[in-house]
Amino acid sequence: MPATELIHDPDRHRIEFATTDPDRAHAYLSTAFGDITRISGGRAGYRCRHVRLGPGPFHVDTLEHPMTGDYRVDPLPVLAVTRVRRGTRINLDRDDRCGPGDLTVYGQPGEAFRVRLVDCVTNPVLIPTTAAAEVARNRPDDDLGLLRFTSTRPTDPAAARRWLRVAAYVADSLRATPEVMAEPLLAGTTTRLLAATLLTTFPNTWITEAHPRDRTDATPRALSRAVAFIDGNADRDITAVDIARAARISVRAVALAFFRHLATTPMAHLRRVRLACARDQLLAAEPGDGSTMPGIAARWGYADIGRFTTDYRHAYGQPPRHAGGTTARPHDR
Repeated sequence: MPATELIHDPDRHRIEFATTDPDRAHAYLSTAFGDITRISGGRAGYRCRHVRLGPGPFHVDTLEHPMTGDYRVDPLPVLAVTRVRRGTRINLDRDDRCGPGDLTVYGQPGEAFRVRLVDCVTNPVLIPTTAAAEVARNRPDDDLGLLRFTSTRPTDPAAARRWLRVAAYVADSLRATPEVMAEPLLAGTTTRLLAATLLTTFPNTWITEAHPRDRTDATPRALSRAVAFIDGNADRDITAVDIARAARISVRAVALAFFRHLATTPMAHLRRVRLACARDQLLAAEPGDGSTMPGIAARWGYADIGRFTTDYRHAYGQPPRHAGGTTARPHDR
């Protein structure tokens, strides 16, 4: 292997880097993860390999470090959760040792940390802090304060398993259909899914209790404002907070209004509206215009054509058809 090898395939949203030079690793890892102010542990036999999947704003990584080395990392600009696949990862500031199978957040937001990697392979997942704030906020203008994790380990084994299922689903989707996962609606939805799962996996200060006003605000008039906003903005990467702001109530009040008056959820209503938009686009497609069923499905938030076909058949009593009249099959790509 040469001292440094960098492979970047933008069409598949994959970056791979490998080096035997600690200085080059320092420069690269500082770009990939934020400022790394020091790598120590000796130059002899140094090796580092990093693979990154994802179009952004989230990333799913593999980091291989088959030796012992210490890193000092300045405050990260993102939230990071990692699973140790091999070896040992030690948070030197907390004397917290993670071995194979263990799951941990990198450290407290806004704080530098020191970590030692011992013959280590880890799978970090990086998520914007803004996405976590988006899913944590109840009222659109709530001041959440500084995010603090009361533990850097999962609340319980069930929470850890939930995170691993979601992370595996996202990683598998990125490997199978990276161009689909880059669609704006899917990228935004996936980012918030990871952020919400992170906040329910690791105990933190952003999980808040319901407010009595949430129940009194869940009125038909507020529901009408929410429905109008969804119907008029289904092509945008809108969030629960966006809907709450348009309805002029809290996120929980919006959810209660949809449940109370329509027996559904805001996101389920949004999915139905987007499905209807996909149907309209399929019906309007002409042979030779470049439209494809997977492309249209991805455009409206479906990573899996099989799920799209199932939802379409359930809603309209027949399978979807694209230009030329071909019926979708569950495993079409």
